[in-house]
Amino acid sequence: MGQEKNIEKNISGSIFTLIFILLIAALISACSLQPQSQPSQSTQEGRAVFTMTDDAANMDEVTSIKITVNSIKVLNESESWITVSNEQQTYDLLKLKSSGTQVLLAEYNLTPGTYNQIRLSISQIVVTDASGDHMAKLPSGELKIVGKLVINENSTSTVKFDFIADESLHLTGNGTYIFAPVVKLETRQRANVDLRFRENVRISDGKIDDDRKEGMDIEGNFGEGYHINENSRLVIKGDRITEELNLRGN
Repeated sequence: MGQEKNIEKNISGSIFTLIFILLIAALISACSLQPQSQPSQSTQEGRAVFTMTDDAANMDEVTSIKITVNSIKVLNESESWITVSNEQQTYDLLKLKSSGTQVLLAEYNLTPGTYNQIRLSISQIVVTDASGDHMAKLPSGELKIVGKLVINENSTSTVKFDFIADESLHLTGNGTYIFAPVVKLETRQRANVDLRFRENVRISDGKIDDDRKEGMDIEGNFGEGYHINENSRLVIKGDRITEELNLRGN
């Protein structure tokens, strides 16, 4: 009987040891399967937030202007373009106007320094009026905005594209719309940004580095001083837009 008890005791001890080993192995395995935490933002980077809004006046019969943005790029001090976003996004400028909000276009970590140009690529503009939807003609789908964006380590800088839709939209004699963007650009460094709602970004404080208004002419040139005269008669011939100044304004 004593021998049998020793055997049972040894078996029980072996089973306990085996269970203990299996539990330790399972614990180690579970730990190894846990997802690794993402690397934190480098202390040598700063965050850039890009937003869009609209400051149009009353557009009469035009009820919607949908703009499709394809990409955003910035030019660094080494004259190299950095792609901030390749996500195609469509927004209604007049809806932004009526709600008084600005939407998030992109959020990106950049190396500290000064970026002297911002490139916004637009693929299409759809205008809605009393007769339906119309594809507007763009003199150029690329806005090369010369503006200063300063990125500081461990802080947030912002770029706000404020479209002025009523100054951007023009109508030809045969009823075709032309959209030559007029934009107010504002950049800030060390700003406070509330990104809880993508459709209603809030920006406050910080230092304003750039605050300018730029426009586009019929050739697609974009910058300060460029625009289409509101008293011009516009005609589309093939892929070109021609402009005739209407001195009488009718």
